Amino acid sequence: MGNRGGILITAGALALLAACSAPAPVAPPTPTTTSRPPATDRPSSEAPALGPGPGSQPPTTPQPPPPHSPAKVTSACPFLGVTESSAVMGVVLDTYAVEEAPSSQQGATTYHCNYASRTGGRQLFDLYITVVPGTGQVPALVREWTKPCVEAAAPIAGVDGTTRTCKLNDNVAGNGRGYGDVMLLVVKKSHGQTRLAELAMRPFAPEVYTKIAQLLSDRL
Repeated sequence: MGNRGGILITAGALALLAACSAPAPVAPPTPTTTSRPPATDRPSSEAPALGPGPGSQPPTTPQPPPPHSPAKVTSACPFLGVTESSAVMGVVLDTYAVEEAPSSQQGATTYHCNYASRTGGRQLFDLYITVVPGTGQVPALVREWTKPCVEAAAPIAGVDGTTRTCKLNDNVAGNGRGYGDVMLLVVKKSHGQTRLAELAMRPFAPEVYTKIAQLLSDRL
């Protein structure tokens, strides 16, 4: 799974900066084709997936999710646990959560949780939590983050904050498969910041998107 890396400022965002006094929108992390095998020696932010499997790790004590709307964001994995994701999806995940190194650019910081697989079958791929200073850029940020969508991004009804879901370009990572079939995006103004949660995942029923989006919105 490619790490979508740091945050890039697009030409459109620079034009927005010139047009108004608000900071320029920050583009989402850019996908790459770099992949790595699951690192079993890395700390997991959640107990290993339900059920045994090749390469299964001994059970560990899951970290609790962050409090609703924490004053400071320091990592991505606690925002969406493997066990609760499995329950919401109604499937047994072979995934465990690995916190990757954060990246920062233009005052915004992106935290990255890689949901690594033991067996190669994955329903969750990557979760990015991005913190942008200020709260006046939500429409521009949503436009930037949904650029990889191959069709119009649709709101997720019944969820607090600004939400979108869309089908992703299968070739966006340059490997003929992409980094996940669906993007789920939640944007929320919180603690004087704009916080964005971007999750790449396999297609599921709309009620699954609603439940996951509400979890993320509550925690942003």
